[in-house]
Amino acid sequence: MVMKRLTQGEFKRGIFCRWCYKELHMIDRRTFIAAGAGLTATLFTSGHARLRVTPPAAKSGEPTVKSLFPAETPVQATRRHYAPPIADLHPDSMVLDQIASKPATPETPPDVILSPAQRVTFDSALARLRRLQKYVGHGNFNIIGWDQSLKFARTRDAIGAFTRSELDLIEELFFTDAKTLGFYGDKVVTTLSASIAKRDIVKIPRSGHFLFKGSSTKTFDRIRRDLGDSVVLTSGIRSVVKQIYLFMNKAKKVDGNLSLASFSLAPPGHSYHAVGDFDVGKKGFGRKNFSEAFAKTDEFKRLIDLGYLDIRYPQQNPFGVRYEPWHIKVV
Repeated sequence: MVMKRLTQGEFKRGIFCRWCYKELHMIDRRTFIAAGAGLTATLFTSGHARLRVTPPAAKSGEPTVKSLFPAETPVQATRRHYAPPIADLHPDSMVLDQIASKPATPETPPDVILSPAQRVTFDSALARLRRLQKYVGHGNFNIIGWDQSLKFARTRDAIGAFTRSELDLIEELFFTDAKTLGFYGDKVVTTLSASIAKRDIVKIPRSGHFLFKGSSTKTFDRIRRDLGDSVVLTSGIRSVVKQIYLFMNKAKKVDGNLSLASFSLAPPGHSYHAVGDFDVGKKGFGRKNFSEAFAKTDEFKRLIDLGYLDIRYPQQNPFGVRYEPWHIKVV
């Protein structure tokens, strides 16, 4: 029998392989399996953090771009008044949903309404966002980014990773043309992964909200100086994630009618809160600060007289949004 003479490299590789074999056998079987499963899960879920402008084909029964915003005529709904109970007293939830009937016109697109099957995925995604908000806190949730949200969801059992169908639905809500819903405002944030740099913002004491440094902060400081403590900040910066959550929460309150939701809240990516605007109200006025009742207060009249209010969404505005006298236009 002829023995082959090993080179130095082959000899070292042989020693390394025997060492690996020995070490693997020393690892507890359950520990090894768990480690392998963890690595597989990490490789699988890491793909969710990459932005997909065009979602891949979904499984049968899952929502798709075509199913949520069909080219065919979707189900139409009669616009009516909604006044759901509001249990959450956080300022962003304290909105009086008095959605007035809008006369139909040839230019008005039919309402887009989630089907019962789509509501299953929609509700699970909304519940996950709600758990994320609870985990990071209301204040931090105002400025959290999408990539950071995905990381929290993947690594925190209290939240749980987003499913593929949930991710597809959220991306669809963000990327679909809002004109489909009857909303004609500008899209001010065009990427789902847009983030807010902490060095560019400042937290307003006793409000739970943030404002951008510069024009936004200076405007709010002047308002407080001229009007006093009777004016409070009711909503500041809203990240893409926060606006997605608010929009989905609004849609749920109006029975899955995305068009009605867009009438009282800008669709994801279209809110000027993401780039500088903010809301103010009268101290102690509660949820009425988010209704036309605010326009009858002395604070509102003084804001007008002093030239602070350039209303973003005035009465009979062409954007498909209700009248918002509390919204301070900065950008």
